Amino acid sequence: MERFFYIQFINQFKLIIMKKLLLITLIGLMFSCSNVQNSEYDGNLEIAKEWFEVFVTEDFDALTDFYADEVEFQSAFYGGPIMNRDETLDYLKGWQDAMEDITWEAENYLPGADPETGMPNGSVRMYGYWSGTNTASGKSFRALWYHYLTFDENGKIINGGDFGDATGLVMAVAPDQE
Repeated sequence: MERFFYIQFINQFKLIIMKKLLLITLIGLMFSCSNVQNSEYDGNLEIAKEWFEVFVTEDFDALTDFYADEVEFQSAFYGGPIMNRDETLDYLKGWQDAMEDITWEAENYLPGADPETGMPNGSVRMYGYWSGTNTASGKSFRALWYHYLTFDENGKIINGGDFGDATGLVMAVAPDQE
């Protein structure tokens, strides 16, 4: 009889431990699946949207105000380098000078993540369509692009990049060969 109570006690103890482990696992799962977002994302998202609004106006002076003094920016051209601030601004000015009636049609904006930790870092990623007309040829274009922008504590762009077929786009709208 004593052995029976001992076995029953052990079984109840195991059941209590299992329930606690299950509860801890469920709580851990809830927290790990929660939508953790960097507190700076919403403000940076608004700045990113404003950047696109300013870019299509071709107000280059206003566009330069978005960038910090130290910038790393990835060009979308084949073999394109990582550019500093001055090179980035020249790159953007080149697009504005080469195209007219530029529009941006956003597909979506997404929070970015730190490449080393995978944690949200307040950066903004976006997919969308650029449209416009080549100044020299009059040919129009519409192309899907991906962009990312990382901001400093002052809301200035410190890192970013473009991904799209820049070389193909330029070739497609270039003036016809005579």
